[in-house]
Amino acid sequence: MTAHEIDYEIIGEEMQYVEIELDPQEGVIAEAGSFMMMDDGIKMDTIFGDGSEKNKGVMGKIFGAGKRLLTGESLFMTAFYNQVPGKKKVSFALHTLVK
Repeated sequence: MTAHEIDYEIIGEEMQYVEIELDPQEGVIAEAGSFMMMDDGIKMDTIFGDGSEKNKGVMGKIFGAGKRLLTGESLFMTAFYNQVPGKKKVSFALHTLVK
């Protein structure tokens, strides 16, 4: 599989967010709680674990999720895919916890 440089722009100063431009059939995976906005034509899916290895089996997914849980991260991630011709944008903000 070939990959190319990701087209993105960081917007803002104190309150920053990143806007990612997705080519047709391109996707991005994000941490739960970071999503801000997306263009029409982007499909959103929830995945278990980080989605880095599609064929690692149930035990591999559970082990990967366990590592994420131990480090304080979410068990689930969200994948965003551009399903239409033409470039589309999706934006993410920093996920922060307020105590």
